[in-house]
Amino acid sequence: MFETAKDYHSKSFLMKALAICFSFCLVFNAHASGPQKIAFQRGDNIWIANIDGTAAKKIAVGSGPYISSAGTQVAFATATLSDYRSQPRGAQNDPTSRIAIADVASGKITTLKNIPSDRCSNPVWSPDGQWIIFSSQREFFYDLNAIKKDDTNFRVIVKGTEVGHPTYYSPCWAPDGRSILCHNTKSICRLGLDGAVLAQWDIHKFAPDGLTGSIGVSPDGNRLLVSQEYRKNSEAPPPSFWLFDLVSQQSMRLVTPKEFSVSAGCWLDKDHILFQGGSADESDGPTPAIYRMSLDGKNLKRLIKNGLNPTVSAP
Repeated sequence: MFETAKDYHSKSFLMKALAICFSFCLVFNAHASGPQKIAFQRGDNIWIANIDGTAAKKIAVGSGPYISSAGTQVAFATATLSDYRSQPRGAQNDPTSRIAIADVASGKITTLKNIPSDRCSNPVWSPDGQWIIFSSQREFFYDLNAIKKDDTNFRVIVKGTEVGHPTYYSPCWAPDGRSILCHNTKSICRLGLDGAVLAQWDIHKFAPDGLTGSIGVSPDGNRLLVSQEYRKNSEAPPPSFWLFDLVSQQSMRLVTPKEFSVSAGCWLDKDHILFQGGSADESDGPTPAIYRMSLDGKNLKRLIKNGLNPTVSAP
C-alpha cells in the first residue's frame, strides 16, 4: 500500500486505474458485513450502537474510538477522558496511552505492542481495514504514524519537529487508501503515504475566524467536511461546519442551529453527517449528544444522549 510521491505521480494511467479499482473492491468487500454501526465515546468508555442510536453497548475503556468500514472492529486509545483531565495544565506530555482494537462480535481487546511510544492517540482505519494511522507524542511534538492491524509494519509517516516538518492533526484516509488528508493549523494537506505533501490549501478558506478541528472526507473523495473550532475570548463565530469541494475549490458553510455548538463531524453517507453537538449554554447536559443532519441543514435529529466523537461504518 505504501509508495513514494515519485511513484504516486509516475505510474501509468492504466496502472492507477487498476490500483484504484482494486482498492475499491477491497473496500466493497469490507463493507458487506452488515448494517451500519456507530462507535462513540461516553465518559471513560467506548460504545457502539445501531445507526439509529438504538441498542447501545459498552465495549471498552478508552477514548477516540474509530470503527472500521466493515463495522467489525473499533480502534481506540487506552487513555481515558479522566486521564487527560487529571494532567496538570501545561504538562509536557499526554497521559500514557496505547492503541488498542476491540472486536465487536467477541468483545476481545488487543493492545498493539510494537509501537515505540506509550503516548498514542487518534487511531483511524484505512478503507480496506488493514492499516491504522495514529498520532504519538514526543515532548512537545506529534508524529504521524501507521501500523498494520496485526501489530506489524510500524512506520513513521511524518516526524513532527520545529523545523521543516510541521505537526499534522486530524488525519483521515482518502477513499482509495493511497493518501491522507490532515491539517497543520495553517493548511489542509493531502499527504502521500511516505509523508510527501501532494497538495495543500490555505486553512482560511475553511475557517476564516477560528481554528480547524476535525476533517472528514466524503465517500466519493471529492469533498471535505471541516469543523471550525470556537476560540474562547475571541470574536469568532460559534463552532461550525464547512464543506470544501476538492474539484471546484469552492467552500460553503453548513447551516446549523443558532447558538449550537458542533464538532467531531463525520460522513454518514453522501447527503448526511453525524456530529457531536449541544446548546452553547450546555442545556443538554455536561457533555454533548450525537446528532444526525442532512447537508442542507434540515432533518436534525438527536440519536444518542451523552455521546462524544462519533465514527460510523460504511453503508
